[in-house]
Amino acid sequence: MTGGISVVIPAWNAARTLAETLRSVAAQDLLPRDVTVVDDGSDDGTAEVAAVAGEGLPVFRIVRQARQGKSAAVNAGAAIGSGEFLALLDADDVWPSGSLASRRAALSAGGLAGGAVGWVAEFVCPSLPGESAARFRPRPPQLGWLDGATLLRRETFHRFGGFAPEAGAVGWIDWVDRARRAGVGFVLIDDIVLRRRLHPGSCSTSAGTGGGRVLLQAARLAIARRRESPG
Repeated sequence: MTGGISVVIPAWNAARTLAETLRSVAAQDLLPRDVTVVDDGSDDGTAEVAAVAGEGLPVFRIVRQARQGKSAAVNAGAAIGSGEFLALLDADDVWPSGSLASRRAALSAGGLAGGAVGWVAEFVCPSLPGESAARFRPRPPQLGWLDGATLLRRETFHRFGGFAPEAGAVGWIDWVDRARRAGVGFVLIDDIVLRRRLHPGSCSTSAGTGGGRVLLQAARLAIARRRESPG
């Protein structure tokens, strides 16, 4: 398990966007060692789309499971790959071609850092009709503390038990809180490494994650852990 990047894509009813997501992985300047799509109980043909779109990738697999939520899907995929590094990507977002290469270079040069974080640019899903598209206003590019904008050392991810299954959609927020409290360092880079799709039901937008409810859930988990292990 030395070198290389394992990519994990948790997917639920992502048939409309997953092919583009996988094409962005296949177009990377630095190809991953392996790619795993975890179909989390989809009923829209997500696995079938993945099977076709993933054909050109070096090592590609599809894991199908009953609906358990994003955190459980990420853990299932992360348990399979063989790369030293771990990259997560939502099934409706895309990576620019240099995304993995720039993050890998920064993390390799980052000493003991556990992850490398880059910038995020938002775009409105081009398939949306005009009235729906007008509801979304992309923000200027910014440093993105999102899982799709971060490259992790596999050992760092598993050191904290991966995502907490009970965290559901806030598994990444909860994991980062635990890691940073434990002193894990992150390298920050200026490159745009993730293009985040804005559309109803997106994995990455407040519309898709429940907005304030998601942040409240993450805050509750963090408070509970601080009570269990103060200081």
